[in-house]
Amino acid sequence: METTGTPTQNRTPLGRVIGLSLGLAVIVSVVTIAFAWPSSNTGPEDVPIAVIGPPEAAEQVAERLDTAQPGGFDVVEAAGPDEAVEMIEEREVYAALAVGPEGVDLYTASAASPAVARLVGGIAEQIAAGMGEAAGQPGAVQVTTQDVVPMPEDDPNGAGLAASALPMAAGGIIVAVLIGTAVRGSGRQATAAILGPIAVGAAVAGILFWLGSVEGDYWSVAGAITLTLLAASWAVLGLSKLLGRAGTAIGAVLIMLVGNPLSGLTSAPEMLPAPWGEIGQYLTPGAGATLLRSVSFFDGNGATTAALVLAAWLAGGIVLYVIGAVRSRVSEVGAAESEPVAASV
Repeated sequence: METTGTPTQNRTPLGRVIGLSLGLAVIVSVVTIAFAWPSSNTGPEDVPIAVIGPPEAAEQVAERLDTAQPGGFDVVEAAGPDEAVEMIEEREVYAALAVGPEGVDLYTASAASPAVARLVGGIAEQIAAGMGEAAGQPGAVQVTTQDVVPMPEDDPNGAGLAASALPMAAGGIIVAVLIGTAVRGSGRQATAAILGPIAVGAAVAGILFWLGSVEGDYWSVAGAITLTLLAASWAVLGLSKLLGRAGTAIGAVLIMLVGNPLSGLTSAPEMLPAPWGEIGQYLTPGAGATLLRSVSFFDGNGATTAALVLAAWLAGGIVLYVIGAVRSRVSEVGAAESEPVAASV
């Protein structure tokens, strides 16, 4: 008697099903932590801020800032408003405070970080309120704010700039994966890995200018985005050429799951839990975010380290790609030479 049914050997072992479920839980948990943890723990950590006035005044203001946000600010001195403004424009500090008997003068740069500008503004209001109460005149001390480097009028909260984090991070991964799967030949892959990021960078820059999210020179902005994409795509492509699918996964994790949440583009690196904000600046999304802000709003000030980091990722990716390509070529030649040759009779 013949019976029909699914053979037992074709069924996935129960242990593998359980392992797959647990693996999915771990992966989703890691993704959730990577994206939610930095946001849920946002707060100032040694944010550089200038205090205008003599050392005694700076010490007093530093004490008030430390009371409001313990460990939140790294206070430096500025001799006067002009020096403070210059420090802000050169991206040495995020803001500056001058506290006097008649009020509090606040200098900010919302283009550097709207989140930090709002935070320092709130603390300045607290200082002014405390001074008024101490003088027996609540509300008498006012805060005068000057936004030295403001965000564009069309995007005052930096929503468009923050949204650019995804194409800069995911774009490099997508470019690398498409090239690795759709383009054959090392030379043609290398050509595509150059032309692809240039085209994507030009398009993303055009969109950001169209939305009014960035300012400055178009070619500088496009160049910053292109360099970020080149660094990310070559890093993933190099790892993929050397390690195969495992290399693609490693590159995607480094850029998307680690680098993107730690980029600081939506707030500031100093607003992320230490030391992750600083670590994020040495990955392509964080370096790219800093470079984009610098060339768009600060005439390139503060861009040197970010550009060097991206250049290092790009160079490293190229080296890995060359090693992988040479190794593949050697393997192909070795396999061809080892094939038996049929003898003629």
